[in-house]
Amino acid sequence: MTLPGSLHARLVTFAIAVLAVAGACSSPSGQTSAPPARQPVDSEAMVRGPIASTAQPGDPSHAYTFYATPTDLKKAGYVEQEYFVSGTAMRFSSNPANPMTNSTPIGTMPYTTRIVVRRPADPSRFTGVVVVDWQNVTAGHDIDTEWSSSGDFFVRSGWAWVGASVQRVGVNGADPGPTAGLGLKQWSPTRYASLDLTLAGTVRDDSQSFDVFTQIAALAKHAGPGVDPFKGMNVRRVYGAGVSQSARFLILYYNTIQPQAKVYDGFLVGLGGPRVRTDVATKMLRVNTETDVWRGQGDPAIRIGDTTSVHEWEIAGGSHVPAAAVSTTPGDARADLGWIQQREYGQAQALSCANPGPSDVEDWAVFHSAYAALDRWVAGGQAPPAATPIQVNGPNTAPAGTWSIVRDANGLAVGGIRLPRVAVPVALNNGENGPASLSNPLNGFCILYGTHRPYDAAKLASLYGSHAGYVSAVTQTVDSLVKQGFLLRADGDTLLGSARSSSVGV
Repeated sequence: MTLPGSLHARLVTFAIAVLAVAGACSSPSGQTSAPPARQPVDSEAMVRGPIASTAQPGDPSHAYTFYATPTDLKKAGYVEQEYFVSGTAMRFSSNPANPMTNSTPIGTMPYTTRIVVRRPADPSRFTGVVVVDWQNVTAGHDIDTEWSSSGDFFVRSGWAWVGASVQRVGVNGADPGPTAGLGLKQWSPTRYASLDLTLAGTVRDDSQSFDVFTQIAALAKHAGPGVDPFKGMNVRRVYGAGVSQSARFLILYYNTIQPQAKVYDGFLVGLGGPRVRTDVATKMLRVNTETDVWRGQGDPAIRIGDTTSVHEWEIAGGSHVPAAAVSTTPGDARADLGWIQQREYGQAQALSCANPGPSDVEDWAVFHSAYAALDRWVAGGQAPPAATPIQVNGPNTAPAGTWSIVRDANGLAVGGIRLPRVAVPVALNNGENGPASLSNPLNGFCILYGTHRPYDAAKLASLYGSHAGYVSAVTQTVDSLVKQGFLLRADGDTLLGSARSSSVGV
């Protein structure tokens, strides 16, 4: 029997609550106690909003949605709306003793957080898919990683995106260090005064994050009390997504929570994370760059290959932080660590890295194809194409935990998904870099940047002979990637346009 969405969610909530009563838990103070049961009636999260923005993005008042997108949403027929979400979250360990088995609750806590929704203004343009982005907080604040890489794909596909603030750092702020004081409550103490993911500072382990993420997906599928952000919209599939630090949490969620909650219909994760459990029925597509393979994802203990539920793609030459992300071009929607961050916090101190970078391989194009492939897989049963992994040797002793990438005569990785800037190179792009010095603690982030060294005119002439020869080679690569399923035609045309307008061979 198939239950209506709201009833199914309430029964799942009730079942989890019963499990909570049956076991012991650690309270915020560290004492052992039986966790209170979540009530099965009126247990869904309360939504309030939209929260009005009374100033333009960049205004010193900060009276607007944090990280408001520079995308011209009105022209695209989209809206951006921020909501506050409150409820009671079950707590699950963020460092479980066995990350390959279902988690059991360790308590409950009240919370208030925010979500940002970008969706078609006209519900009739909505095609039924919602992507819930586990906001990345490595920089000390929320980053819209999935919107910055794939917002243009979501818009042209008629999908909705939800930015979910589920970790303490993004809302309450980081502990003392180079990224302290950048959370929502510090950025705008007035706008975000009511938000709290720490139970007034007593819970700081993100144990609430998993259930908050579940409740946000449930809100997308069925209206709870309060405002319905998706009123009039037929939500058919909800995907959990995120990268880097968020990938660690998402894979733990997939391994330990998803088998019980079953609220997400699929997952797209990338740029790191632990080993994925192989007996979970929900589909996951995992995308890593060369940086991630070098930094440990090449380890057979983490790589699992393709299974009936999980597929893995790796992008040759791609870096964990791509060049697009650190662009300082005003209005660049992909510049989540560059222009947008600069708008919110001011000019950042430049990093001093051992190599020039980041890599300018267009990782976003593979993520677009990955979203399309995941949706075909979930909706129609067509598995994503199998991708050749990047070849590795190792592990290395220095830097410890890294793997040696097997390289061709041009210093480019062997294997992996090979976009034109690797298959038809005009520069050395790889995933390896590091700090030139540690005089600035932020230089440690250089390990994520990869390398970019342009070829000189003589080398370009030896490779392609002419501009026409270069464009012809890019055309063949694009056509092959589209045929294989690793590149969408629209994005292939964008990459071709870039090649045609380049000065290579001119």
